[in-house]
Amino acid sequence: MKKNRAAFRAICCTVLLLLLAAAPARAEVKPIDPSKIQDIKKLLELIRLEEVVMLAAENTLERFFPILKKATDQNNQAVSETVFAILKGSTLSLVKRQVSAEGGLMDRVVPLYDKHYTQDEIRKLIQFHETPLGKKVSALRPQIAKEAMVVAEEWINFLEPLLVQALAKRLEQEGYVIVQKPSK
Repeated sequence: MKKNRAAFRAICCTVLLLLLAAAPARAEVKPIDPSKIQDIKKLLELIRLEEVVMLAAENTLERFFPILKKATDQNNQAVSETVFAILKGSTLSLVKRQVSAEGGLMDRVVPLYDKHYTQDEIRKLIQFHETPLGKKVSALRPQIAKEAMVVAEEWINFLEPLLVQALAKRLEQEGYVIVQKPSK
């Protein structure tokens, strides 16, 4: 039982660390006019920020859990698919609640929009997102984000050998000896 509890704690800590590492540092907050805050939050809802965040969180978990499962399988057979389903569900539920909670993502993003847009620009963006084209842009944003994640992953896989080769060449030019693994 202690072994299972230790494995569970390790998994939870690892998930929390990954989420914290992926979160940007909190920006310095200056007072923002309450009506501008309201406008920015309306815009964030129109552009479906929560939906995109949830897709990104789910994508991160889908990529991370197989790695974690492989690592835990080697050390603890008691970590089952059910445990991972519970961890995923709990993590996604927490992320969803925290997006719009006080001090959550919405509150943390508002200062960024305040910094880069005037209230008039925010209102014009809201007007755009309430038009048929704006609604289409907003409706497609989560799907395009999801598809872009796949394209980015494919691109990274394409770049990896090129990067390894370029870095090895550059290091060799500097006099470093690169030891290559034998091909399987």
